[in-house]
Amino acid sequence: MIPFLVEIYPINCTLVSEEDHTVSINLSKRRRDSLEGHIKKGESVIGKFFTSQPKFKTPAMWIFIKNKKKFEGEILLFKNNNLWHPFQNKIKSETVNRVIFSGLAYNLNTIFKDRNLLKASSGFFNIGQGCYGGRIKKI
Repeated sequence: MIPFLVEIYPINCTLVSEEDHTVSINLSKRRRDSLEGHIKKGESVIGKFFTSQPKFKTPAMWIFIKNKKKFEGEILLFKNNNLWHPFQNKIKSETVNRVIFSGLAYNLNTIFKDRNLLKASSGFFNIGQGCYGGRIKKI
């Protein structure tokens, strides 16, 4: 029997909370159908984090995993204050610079009671230089 292999490519994409700059999402691995990384507060890793791109009939999604708990939700991408979606042609995906992870704070509240973390995860995250808007820069 041949084991199933998943190719993983390193990346360096950091998203920083606009509310609390110590809360960030560091996406460091590119998989076939998602990006993988961690949510961090300062230097402390809070849990694993995955993002996936939109498909034909499904929006971009996020997944958070901590121990045996798994949560997921929709990703909303913006250029400044304008919502990006794949069915419009005014905003190019590579110019997206902000993101909201819908439901993330609500789900984190079931595990953590850190008010600053919950406030930071409920708002916008700025998309960093290692990212390419709603996509990842190809090196």
